[in-house]
Amino acid sequence: MEYPNFKSRQKPAFYTILVFVMSFLLGALPANAITEGPYFTLTGSIDMFEDMTLTNIDSGLGGVQSNMGREIGLGFNHSIGYQFRNSFSTELEFSYKGGDFTPGKESSGGLDGDMTTKSFLINGIYSFNIREFYTPYIGYGIGLASHEATNNNAKGDRSDGTLAYQLKMGVDMEFFRKLSLLLGYRYFTTDNPDFTGFFTAESSSHSIEAGVKFHF
Repeated sequence: MEYPNFKSRQKPAFYTILVFVMSFLLGALPANAITEGPYFTLTGSIDMFEDMTLTNIDSGLGGVQSNMGREIGLGFNHSIGYQFRNSFSTELEFSYKGGDFTPGKESSGGLDGDMTTKSFLINGIYSFNIREFYTPYIGYGIGLASHEATNNNAKGDRSDGTLAYQLKMGVDMEFFRKLSLLLGYRYFTTDNPDFTGFFTAESSSHSIEAGVKFHF
């Protein structure tokens, strides 16, 4: 199992986390009762991918360097879960992320293609029920990811499956008893996918997301 490698380029994400943590610690107002029962969420995300180091690069991919970036992409997340009365909830989530490759730092040349990831994760979430209007939350998820890399020059694609992990946090802002707005951040990472015939890559991202939550 591989764990996230936090580097200096992730400092903006740490600042984002700090903002949310500080919001958790703000003075509490009288809290609403948590809405117990099943729910469904739908969110869209802006995904910022970390630079990745490619290994096992196939000799047929002439000019592809080991240091590769990915452009900012758009993704989405669907989940269905159950909120318990004790502030804990659990959910099954499907997500999609994708971004085009950008030129590597070691060369003016790059890779013409993209990499997409679809994942199924089981999340455990704790809600800090300290505000009337909004409820901060934090959660962790683990599951499976299916990756696909496309190389337009080679006119083909490769795929691989790995384990996936994520940390997410944000606020649940209630508009009606059955409907609320979600605004949050998540860090998503996986074991390195091996695209046989292309390369072995790294896969991790920081996302800002917004969406809705429906209570049944």
